[in-house]
This record gives sequence, C-alpha cells and structure tokens, in this order.
Amino acid sequence: MKNKFVKLSDEEVEKLNDDELMTYLDNLSEHLMKGAAPLPGYYLKRFAYMDAKQRGVEITDEQHRELNKLSIKYREEANAKIIQRMQEDGI
Repeated sequence: MKNKFVKLSDEEVEKLNDDELMTYLDNLSEHLMKGAAPLPGYYLKRFAYMDAKQRGVEITDEQHRELNKLSIKYREEANAKIIQRMQEDGI
C-alpha cells in the first residue's frame, strides 16, 4: 500500500522539531512532484539564457546543444506522464 501524504496545518508545522520539519518538507516536495511535468524546452532554454544574461555570461554552442538534448528528454518524460495519466483514467 502506498503511503499517503498528510498535509499539516500551520500550527502543526510550527510544533515540529528540525528533523521532523525536514522530513515533512521532503515528503511534501515528493508529493508535489508526482504530478509535475518537466519544464517545456522553450522555457528551459529561455530561463537558461535569462540566467546567463543576468550573470553577465553567454551560453556556448555546447551548452545550447545540451539544452536541446534536455528539451527533448523533458518532452519525452512529459509525454510519458500524460500517457500514464490517460491509462490510469481508462482513456
């Protein structure tokens, strides 16, 4: 049986010690990521170029090729998640 994530109230979170809080945040992050799709390639590249400009550097040709590879990989992962959800829904 899968462990179901239980969201705590603000008051309950405030009562957690450091270890319990870190465990809770890790579980919350894992729970939220279950339904998340990878960043579309357009945004991946856009954010990379914006970050580079902000830092005052340029994206090299090699980095651009790597971004393209990641873009394709993320698209494949997103498509797989969509297919999985459709199968779970009986579509």
